[in-house]
Amino acid sequence: MSDFAKAGVVVLDYNDLVAGVDLGKQIEEAYGSDGIGLLTVKNVPTLVEKRSTLLPLGAKFAKLPENIKEKYVHADSFYSFGWSHGKESLEGKPDESKGSFYANPQYDRPVDDEDLIKLHAPFVHPNIWPTDDLPELEGAFKNLGQLIVDVGALVAQQVDNYILSKCATYENSKLNRVITTSKCCKARLLHYFSRTEEECAAQAAKDDGSQDAFSSWCGWHNDHGSLTGLVSAMFLDENMNKVENTDPSAGLYAKTRASDLVKVNIPQDHIAYQIGETAQIHSGGIVQATPHAVRGSNIPNVSRDTFAVFMEPMWMEPMQVPESVPSTNAQSTLAADNLPKGVPPLSKRWNNSMDFGEFTSETLKMYY
Repeated sequence: MSDFAKAGVVVLDYNDLVAGVDLGKQIEEAYGSDGIGLLTVKNVPTLVEKRSTLLPLGAKFAKLPENIKEKYVHADSFYSFGWSHGKESLEGKPDESKGSFYANPQYDRPVDDEDLIKLHAPFVHPNIWPTDDLPELEGAFKNLGQLIVDVGALVAQQVDNYILSKCATYENSKLNRVITTSKCCKARLLHYFSRTEEECAAQAAKDDGSQDAFSSWCGWHNDHGSLTGLVSAMFLDENMNKVENTDPSAGLYAKTRASDLVKVNIPQDHIAYQIGETAQIHSGGIVQATPHAVRGSNIPNVSRDTFAVFMEPMWMEPMQVPESVPSTNAQSTLAADNLPKGVPPLSKRWNNSMDFGEFTSETLKMYY
């Protein structure tokens, strides 16, 4: 399923979001029980140029000498700021296929209390920019990241309106509040390393069409935050030239509630938004996160660069379903049973008395 239309992706128009048009039907189609947990937004001003400026910098940073990159590794935040490579574990094995540069696109220093910073380093540690080694990264990172958050707040209001229409005890504008008031937004510039001809041949030889084969670049997982914004990936050759992805099977995949694989192609001039597990819990399961993975390109010497922004609450935000909604509604038995290998069900990481910090800690333990 390499064609965009076959993926069944809901597309919203930025102008409709700004105008406040009621898009509840589209929200249900994308994020409801039969959706794929993802939609895209078109006609976003300045998106194309900001994407084109930032994405090549992921590859440029990844090509820096190891001793230079090591300066920007921050273990005390669970590698949630600066450079991370090979620290994450997905599907039970270290993920060596990609490197990531993490930063808060909105606040360089979200809080000034040193005790809070130490206690909640994965959330509010100050940004670690490569000012001496890649100074252009900071501005490009912030420009695209802030744009994605601003548009995400508009999407969130539509989600809020839809949930409220289904659940009278849902807090009005809760997802929008989370996004617009949190100081814990985190963005991730991802570089998927190119593979040699031998590595591509080895991957092809063991490709049996199973779900494992579909996660050769990034293992199956759910985003645990509230809403994730991401842009279309850019493919680069070894000389940093943009190239077309000629492997039609490579890219982002989602797994539906019925365990069907769906390939999701994001146009270069769209922003995609995925619902996360926190919004799923806060809605009492009315909107649902969908497991997703990235299948690697089998074209030798081609890397993949992209950018994701994780919009999430402050650590003290209660992780409760709406009043009068059973906590078991947050994830049905059917949905839990259909999770791919390596994606732990909510029952192993969450209970209705947690706050977001506790939920995050339990989730990180499963993946790191």
